[in-house]
Amino acid sequence: MSDSEPSPPTLTIERQRATITLERPSKRNRIEPADITEILGHCVTIAANPEIRVVVLRSRGPSWCSGYHLGALAEGERAEHSFGDLCDAIEAITVPTIAALHGNVHGGGTDLAVSCDFRIGADHIVLAMPAARIGLQYYASGLRRFVDRIGTDATKRLFLTAETVQATELLRIGYCTELVPESGLEARVDALANAISALAPDAVRATKAAIDQLGTGRADLAAIEASHARSTRSPEHREAMAAMKEQRAPRFG
Repeated sequence: MSDSEPSPPTLTIERQRATITLERPSKRNRIEPADITEILGHCVTIAANPEIRVVVLRSRGPSWCSGYHLGALAEGERAEHSFGDLCDAIEAITVPTIAALHGNVHGGGTDLAVSCDFRIGADHIVLAMPAARIGLQYYASGLRRFVDRIGTDATKRLFLTAETVQATELLRIGYCTELVPESGLEARVDALANAISALAPDAVRATKAAIDQLGTGRADLAAIEASHARSTRSPEHREAMAAMKEQRAPRFG
């Protein structure tokens, strides 16, 4: 496919794993207005498929993602959905999500990655968030997401300095969940996705939802406790207990 041809993000589904791939390597995988609609459609497809237990967000080429197309932003191009809508939709996926960060992350790409539950980075990557350098205050739900994920001080470090941050520092401040050599990135993402897929899917979804609610400081503790109580009577729990007794792997769905 040539650079002049459209190369929207793709969705592949294999067994219990969905993979969204950014497909603009020559443009450092920047997000075009039309890409937002495309990925939102992928999120709808994922939500409608109860077999999916994990989602991987990845890209092709040397860079992971350079964020939203600034040319479209500067020209005032009107899109049906905003970049914030895209990141909010990734964050709202009910199954665990993994960003496989094989390359550098810039601008809104930092938000797209932090929208995922896990960020597994190659140990050579760097990150920069230059919003203030180009005269932008970042949008509200994006800033909230950073504060929720990595805390106030680390968020200030990224947004109020616009410095390029090295992989080891990204791990230290909690932006990256884990660092691995680039040669081992795919194997580690596979292992993590497989580990998640082996767990009880309803319990995983409920636990992710509860953790996300607790992270905001506005959780309904009674509702979370009621969900826990339901899980103690669930078919998944009965199957897990039976499998333990019979010394076999549980069969969830």
